[in-house]
Amino acid sequence: MRWIPLLASFAAMLPLVAQAATPEEQTKTPSTFVRFVKVGDGGHLDTAITTYEKDGVELVLFGAVHIADRACYQLLNDRFQACDVLLYELVGPEDYRPTKDRDEGFNPLGMLQNGLKSALELSFQLDEIDYQANNFVHADMTPEEFQQSMEERGESILSIMFDMMMSGAKQQRELSENGDDEPVPEFDLVKAFRNGEGRHLMRMMFGQQMQQIEELTAGGKDGTLLQGRNEKCLSVLRRELDNGHKKIGIYYGAAHFPHMERRLVQDLGFVKKAHEWIVAWDCKKRPDVRFDRKLYKQKQQCREELVALIAAAAGHRIDQHPDEVPTPTQLQQLRAQDKPVYAGPLQDPWGSDYVLQKRSAGVRWQAVSCGPDQQLGTEDDLLEVEPRRGRLGR
Repeated sequence: MRWIPLLASFAAMLPLVAQAATPEEQTKTPSTFVRFVKVGDGGHLDTAITTYEKDGVELVLFGAVHIADRACYQLLNDRFQACDVLLYELVGPEDYRPTKDRDEGFNPLGMLQNGLKSALELSFQLDEIDYQANNFVHADMTPEEFQQSMEERGESILSIMFDMMMSGAKQQRELSENGDDEPVPEFDLVKAFRNGEGRHLMRMMFGQQMQQIEELTAGGKDGTLLQGRNEKCLSVLRRELDNGHKKIGIYYGAAHFPHMERRLVQDLGFVKKAHEWIVAWDCKKRPDVRFDRKLYKQKQQCREELVALIAAAAGHRIDQHPDEVPTPTQLQQLRAQDKPVYAGPLQDPWGSDYVLQKRSAGVRWQAVSCGPDQQLGTEDDLLEVEPRRGRLGR
């Protein structure tokens, strides 16, 4: 096993822009970094992007949850590019950068995360975040540091789990005594999946409890899981400040940030200037694509075709360095070694033309389908981003 998936990673489950805070809310401390907003019979789970300033340095906290809508990770990948350096959490060897083909070995929490990802139709952070980017800087404990910290604090995995259980029970009692405990509606899960509502109801159930789960899985303010790892991150932050960087991002679990914000504001002298919410899980009620077998197969086919299209386009971009993005038709007419650069379909399964376009940030391209509604720029669009080649950002 090349890295240790922490208990925090189960709940640290993050982000499209939800709504801007008022100026008063933006600068008020302490902040809230994860929330669920109920809208009708749906809603959305949000996490925060919070910005601080000190002596010409801009510091941005990007709250993380480890399974989320794919669109949130695409948004974050773009936002990360604006940072001189991006400090990231991951207990593992120094500068370990996970890839999609990583070997996790026997990893129970990883299996749980992937199970939840599939059940809730979400994406996994380690599959979507581009850890190969030049500006990424490891800012978490190594496995040896993590083990040493637990020993010094008299902790163990079992003791941490026990503390979480006790904290959960205490939190539930306090909510009940204060009348703040809103019961989660009961439902027949088997029946819900049969009629196509299962995933929606599960998203709602987990989403409404996520803030509590985040707090519990942080492991307590004085433990290795939260405070110990935060202090390691802050030590890396000081190093990068000494290196002269003026725009620094920190990508850590949202549950880490109340403690980290206190340290930044009270001890390091940073002042909060903005607080923005982004959507992690869109819990709008919609048909379950797996319940509609035809639609499910169409989306699978579309994703496979988008992967082939962007792979061909990426090869052309790297080899030819064109100033303008070709259409799939133009790409099909180009030849390399007496073969078409692209020989796949030009239209998606719903009859709309595939589109190649530049991304909003960086130099890479993306291939886009209009999706079932046949309208570009709507929430059912499907897209594949050109893979990064090495750490050169090409």
